[in-house]
Amino acid sequence: MINGEVVQIVEIQARSVQGRTLPFRCRGADGRLYYVKGRDAGRQSLIAEWLASSLALAFGLPVAEFRIVEIPEEMEWLGLPDFQDLGVGYAFGSVIADSVIDLPFGFVDRVPDQLRRDVAVFDWWVKNDDRTLTSLGGNVNLLWHVVQQELIVIDYNLAFDDTFDPRQFLAGHVFAADWNSVYQDFIARPAYETRMRTALRRFEEACDKMPDDWLEVAPGVPARLTPDKVKHVLDRVDLADFWNKT
Repeated sequence: MINGEVVQIVEIQARSVQGRTLPFRCRGADGRLYYVKGRDAGRQSLIAEWLASSLALAFGLPVAEFRIVEIPEEMEWLGLPDFQDLGVGYAFGSVIADSVIDLPFGFVDRVPDQLRRDVAVFDWWVKNDDRTLTSLGGNVNLLWHVVQQELIVIDYNLAFDDTFDPRQFLAGHVFAADWNSVYQDFIARPAYETRMRTALRRFEEACDKMPDDWLEVAPGVPARLTPDKVKHVLDRVDLADFWNKT
């Protein structure tokens, strides 16, 4: 790992009651608060989160600021509840923003058209089917800044899913209609492909900055998700059937 931006965790405040991975609310040595996903999230989740978030940033999405964080071994002796689910060592930290809410269904139209298309196309590329929302609810994994009236994108822990179903994606994604508008636009599609290939230039750098120990679930036992498998998913952009709905 080559990473000069690792943030040391100095305080563990509480565990979130929301989110699939129930992240921990922690304070870093930089004074900022983070939602931290560690041991309980699993290696596959951490790899997906880091690599997809890094590419989303390169693609131009307004991703919540994120860092590799490190939980010191000394914290293991504090007897904090659920600490074993967090663990010591490197973890994924997402900076906690003030004045945000989960994007309500009624606010979807407030998101600019271009940004809705960007989010939908990027999720299609990284096989992220974890952004659903209807009038009955869902798991949107998008935040809305109520003061700045802006979207913040979070949670890529389920990206690069080998069970990704295009039909399910198009039936449930919060911005599925916007993906379809790109699908029908033969000028927009090659423009997006160019953006993806440009973002892909940052892939090796993202891999280099990722903790090496995430690549193994145990000594000599590789994680299910590897950089090679992620690259295979991303290289689909060069295939003729990339936009195929079936």
